[in-house]
Amino acid sequence: MDTSTYKFNRILLSVFWVAPFAGYVLFNFLGTDFNTVMQLFSYIGVILIFVFKPQNVKIKIPNYLLYYLLFILYVFYRDLIGLDREFKIIYLFKNALIGGFNFMFIIENIPFPKKYYRSMLKVSRYILIIAFLVILVQQAVNPNFFMIQNADFNPNDVIEKSDNDNRLFSIYSWFGGLVEVGFGFVPVFLLVIEDLDKKKKKIMIWLLVGLVFALLTKARWIMVNSLLVFVILFINHRDKAIRFFKFLFFIPLIIYIASFGLNAVGIDPMGIINERILEKKKTNLNETSASTRLLAFKIFGKLYMDSPILGAGNVKYGMGGTGIQSYKMRRILKGKSSQIHVGYLSLLYRYGLVGGFFFLSFLFLLLRKLYRNAKKSGIWAPFLGMSGLFFANLTLVTFFMMQMGFFIVLIADRFYHQDTKNRKRIHAK
Repeated sequence: MDTSTYKFNRILLSVFWVAPFAGYVLFNFLGTDFNTVMQLFSYIGVILIFVFKPQNVKIKIPNYLLYYLLFILYVFYRDLIGLDREFKIIYLFKNALIGGFNFMFIIENIPFPKKYYRSMLKVSRYILIIAFLVILVQQAVNPNFFMIQNADFNPNDVIEKSDNDNRLFSIYSWFGGLVEVGFGFVPVFLLVIEDLDKKKKKIMIWLLVGLVFALLTKARWIMVNSLLVFVILFINHRDKAIRFFKFLFFIPLIIYIASFGLNAVGIDPMGIINERILEKKKTNLNETSASTRLLAFKIFGKLYMDSPILGAGNVKYGMGGTGIQSYKMRRILKGKSSQIHVGYLSLLYRYGLVGGFFFLSFLFLLLRKLYRNAKKSGIWAPFLGMSGLFFANLTLVTFFMMQMGFFIVLIADRFYHQDTKNRKRIHAK
């Protein structure tokens, strides 16, 4: 394959290292959004791989990618043909399912030199620190600081100082919402921690940065996913029990230091825990976020059998979506939620057993691949970072793979397994 093809695709993927700032530039200077532009270029990257493929190199489409492609095709069928909607060419650039497939395909079919990988990790560390500092400012001073101002992020919704229940997006609003916050930060956080730990460098300050960031987002699923970092530390130090338990011993110290530091800048961490995590101010179960998850099971039980095989389609949020749920769904929701707020239930309701089988097969095969690679290399961040998608869909709804953090950990997995030489020097400085 022509080396210019490699270079183009590596440069294209490197934009994801700095996605928040690329999104800022595209929105403010070109008036367009990050995901649309990147999805457009992803087609070019895929075409270059096919066009300049030498005869002795095979195009790789792993089984997990094949099932994701089948899921995408089924989504197009169910949301367009199934709901009698007109196809528009813009759907090829506005549907993040396709962008996710294209970039995963590119990652599987190009090599990543050591210099490229080390540069990615170095930039990623800077991005984590910037994200941490920005979310501190948003919590303590102004929640609109470095926030995109459009219909999805109305500056009038939050004024001056953020309260303890208000979600914060740090630098990630420039290419998405709260899902992009979690999947932009946490997988990269896990990768950086593991890389530093493997080099026997100090990681306490990085643990503090990651866990405080997760707390300030106010999103419980992000907090839970960030705790996967301790799984990495346990795996890497299980033969050194004393060192691992030293990390556990320092957790109370980390919490104390974090609380002291946050209080010093006007942030009340215990208030966030009580009001957002424990929801102590909400005495009625119907007022808590848990009620929307319980409601999801109730709705699923009443509506799923209407179309168990093919699914009902994505009436509100899909391509050509109406912006409102079906009448029957609205009647059951009664304004208590915007959708079925459990990912796997929503998957089966929207796309039935057929679509559910395709997506769950994709997720299983991808995680199995990453798990097997982790056992070989001893690098667990790609597997655990991607596992966040599995855990997240227990409480929210997302099937999109076009995420900054996902691509970064997939590049890491590819780097560690593209040849035997890299496996021998994966932790070389």
